[in-house]
Amino acid sequence: MSPRTTEQYEAIRKERSTAILDAALYVFAEQGYHSSSVAAIAKRAGVSKGLLYNYFSSKEEVLKRLMHDLVDYALEVLEIEHMDQLTDERFEQIIAKSIDIPLQQPQRWKLFMSLSMQQDVTELMLREVLGRFAPYMQALSTYFAAKGYDDPIAMMRVFSALLDGVQMHCLLDPENFPAEKAKEFLIQQFVKQ
Repeated sequence: MSPRTTEQYEAIRKERSTAILDAALYVFAEQGYHSSSVAAIAKRAGVSKGLLYNYFSSKEEVLKRLMHDLVDYALEVLEIEHMDQLTDERFEQIIAKSIDIPLQQPQRWKLFMSLSMQQDVTELMLREVLGRFAPYMQALSTYFAAKGYDDPIAMMRVFSALLDGVQMHCLLDPENFPAEKAKEFLIQQFVKQ
């Protein structure tokens, strides 16, 4: 048997790291972040507690990495890096993709929503990742200003809250919630007014 290559070691590290993060998401959502333990995460991930510490220095580091990974995914899907001046077409894409995100991985986003509603996690999340959404929020505000809204920042917040509610309903009742109709409604209300 030949020794493992650097690429093989990296693949193993990535696989174990992902397993730990997936386990942490489940444990944090089920037990609450504050009540969960590194031992419970390690057990769920199928690794030893010592091995978990080879990947993450603390439970808080696991949480931070988990939040960053989920936010990175959402930002990548929404193509936030390319948020200059929003066109109507681009805004329609944001609406559609925002609603599709929880539908593509419902269990993962259900757990994330559950986790993000825990007070100590919410505070950490606001400190850690809110700034990464600044270009998105600015682009939406600029879009609403160009559409003639008196208070584009308030409209950006209202629009975001509506999207959050639609996403929540997609997670709660994915079989029956009219996601496509919700997309059409939001486009009609905010793009084609």
